[in-house]
Amino acid sequence: MHAFVPHQTTPQPSRLRYLLFVGLAGSLSAQAAPQETVLDTVSVISTGNRSNTLTVADSPSPIDIISGEQIRKTGKASLREALGRIVPSFSAPAQAGGGTSSSVRPVSIRGLSGDHLLVLVNGKRRHNTAVYNNFARIASGSVPVDLDLIPTSAIERIELLRDGASAQYGSDAIAGVLNIILKSQGSGGGASVTVGQQQDKPGDLTQTGLNGGFALGADGGFFNTSLDIRLQGPSYSAGDAQGAWYYPVLNGQSVPFGTPGATADPREASVDRLLSRGYGRSNRDEVYNLSYNAELPLSNRLTLYSFATYSDRSIVDTRGSFRATSLSSIPEIYPDGFHAQRLIDEKDFQFAFGGKGDLAGWDYDLSTTYGKDDVRLGAQNTLNASLGPASKTSFYLGALEFEQWTTNLDFTRPFEIGLGKPLQLSAGIEHRWEKYLQTAGEPDSYRDGGYEYPTGHPRAGQRPSAGLQSFTGTSPADAGALDRDSYAFYIDAGTNLSERLYTSAAFRFEHYDDSSGNTASGKLSTRYELAPGLALRGTVNTGFRAPSLAQQTFSVTQNTSVRLPDGTTQTLLARYLPPASVAAKALGARDLEPEQSTNVSVGISWEPARNARITLDAYRIEIKDRIVKSEIIRDSGTSTVIRDTLASLGINDLYSAQYNMNGVDTRTDGVDLVSELHSDYGRFGQVRWSALYSYNRTTIRDIKQNGTVSGLLGSDYVIFGHQAQTDLTRGSPRDKLVLGGNWRIGDVIADLQFTRYGKYTEAGSTAAADRQFGARWLTDLDLTYLLTDNLSLSLGSNNLFGIRPDRQPPNAVVTGLGTANPSEINNPDEYGAFSPYGLNGAFYYARLSYDW
Repeated sequence: MHAFVPHQTTPQPSRLRYLLFVGLAGSLSAQAAPQETVLDTVSVISTGNRSNTLTVADSPSPIDIISGEQIRKTGKASLREALGRIVPSFSAPAQAGGGTSSSVRPVSIRGLSGDHLLVLVNGKRRHNTAVYNNFARIASGSVPVDLDLIPTSAIERIELLRDGASAQYGSDAIAGVLNIILKSQGSGGGASVTVGQQQDKPGDLTQTGLNGGFALGADGGFFNTSLDIRLQGPSYSAGDAQGAWYYPVLNGQSVPFGTPGATADPREASVDRLLSRGYGRSNRDEVYNLSYNAELPLSNRLTLYSFATYSDRSIVDTRGSFRATSLSSIPEIYPDGFHAQRLIDEKDFQFAFGGKGDLAGWDYDLSTTYGKDDVRLGAQNTLNASLGPASKTSFYLGALEFEQWTTNLDFTRPFEIGLGKPLQLSAGIEHRWEKYLQTAGEPDSYRDGGYEYPTGHPRAGQRPSAGLQSFTGTSPADAGALDRDSYAFYIDAGTNLSERLYTSAAFRFEHYDDSSGNTASGKLSTRYELAPGLALRGTVNTGFRAPSLAQQTFSVTQNTSVRLPDGTTQTLLARYLPPASVAAKALGARDLEPEQSTNVSVGISWEPARNARITLDAYRIEIKDRIVKSEIIRDSGTSTVIRDTLASLGINDLYSAQYNMNGVDTRTDGVDLVSELHSDYGRFGQVRWSALYSYNRTTIRDIKQNGTVSGLLGSDYVIFGHQAQTDLTRGSPRDKLVLGGNWRIGDVIADLQFTRYGKYTEAGSTAAADRQFGARWLTDLDLTYLLTDNLSLSLGSNNLFGIRPDRQPPNAVVTGLGTANPSEINNPDEYGAFSPYGLNGAFYYARLSYDW
């Protein structure tokens, strides 16, 4: 807490099966326990169908089951990071951008943004984060579900539907659905402690997981609870700056580094020369995740259930670079420099309560789910130079809040229609209320105090920029709130039209009381069994994603020093504007509308034996009116047309602006290839071989014309420019290959995984400035020894050999009042920022687990 917060059979493998494994890639499918050699393809799935009668093998859509044990054995500190290692189409870049994006990192799935993935917990919609990724480059402007706030010790399994499902679940389910199933055991439990060390220091990790179950009543009721505690330190990859003055030399100001005869300030010998603390992993986290899952049968007709998660997360973001004698500093406050730090204090919870049972032959489920993410932002070790020597050094920057309250009533019933198998019919209604709130920080975090640098200062007579160094507080002009209601009705039906042909159809109508208006989505799915264990499957569906309230509301202002055409310098404002604001509409913004998608998927699944499975699915996802950020809109050269336009509305201090828009149409084509083989080698143990491959390619089909901006800045102005286009289409690897083996022999279990990440591009402002990063192979290893029937010890490493992205040429860097020599300084950005496997090299860990 921080002071700034205001508030069976075991067949032997044949030669054919080995050839199948060698010739085909990919498996993320049903994960059995290490000692089993029969694939778990008969488990009934609850995602993508309402009847709970389909199995993994029978599903017409590709769906994967990831066990909780598989997640916990990755050695990753959070669910988001674990999925990035397990799921080939899931990517979490090392540094997607600055600001809060470095603390609550956005993700991408199947080449799409993380908020194109619907997240459910026990089949109920999970609320999104309140943190808006305004400075992100990958998944820019997204507000996905924060997966780091789900305790991994509570997870029984995850069902990942790799198909559009808006017709079944509503908004966000364009790329797929991630359904997190919590543990439901009414007895027993477990505890684990993990300690780890990153190759780049300090990089420490201590993580504890606890889980226990208790019986409720006498008819199979349960109460299962979990607690995860994670303490994790930053890891710095930039290295120390060796080729720059941090302090003015004693015989002159602003003398370039290496100037003959220059006498260094004595403080140079002991200064913290770590050039960039934001490069690598900049956060020190303290996270407490608590959950429970409960069920109580009262009769044959009624079972009550409830589940909840609660998280308390404190983050110290150390990404601000050390400023020794910055011209924007105040020597009376920081005579030897300062290192600004952002503080994030977050409270997040979800609570669900409902009842299910049988009513007149219908299975019903009535539930209500409330979730809230409450984020308080602060800063320390900084100052507002415009207040002069009276400035504070710790500040409250404002708050972000998101609330979501969803109520569902679902009915399901089989009907005999004379086809041998019944028609499963499901229907339901939903009401969802959402609210987004952005509140202002304390005035000193953003106001202009009017201070002028005194005589003797290098900028004597000038005024420093208003607001804080490194960060800025939310002003009343940026604060805002927005809420909305949505009402939905759906119907879903599926049956076997013949012994071999299964077909289902779904339709959903939804009404929003904001600019999203009315939406309708449909889905058709089919599966045809060519032979026992061999089937074709395919889906066609339309979908949508309603613009998030954060995308419609979020606003932030930065002060910037601007040289005007008359040669004078003035401090003006650069604002990220809500699209519905007067200023944004004067610059061509429109109310945001829902993104519309069309998904087509075709595939084949083959189970040549009980211990082998292969699936291949190809898909195309077309999204119209995709929401993206505009380019920064401002005057160039001697033009004043933007400022004049805003001045005509009484807005006299705004220099540049940016806003969200339904700006592009995109197409994503991809392939997921999955295979798995379980082998029994007798006294040499059992091995679960797995491999998976994912490829996706996003292209921009159209960039929307903005007549207002073209009229102001000319028809050559591109509202969605080169860097944004490249980030969207090539900022993440297009392909990923994972080869793994889980070998158990006696009391030893070895997990070995090789992962190949494809090439990607970090765009510059022009194509000539783009940086290319080649493919890389990473190795992950986990060795577990069963000390007793209940106690185990694991040693492992992620990225065992410390692989990093391609090095880039060094850049010149200005530090303090001295100029760096690019040939002598460590480049703070030498490995880029978008790496999907991180920048900090290897991570080594040990884990002690006890089950009872």
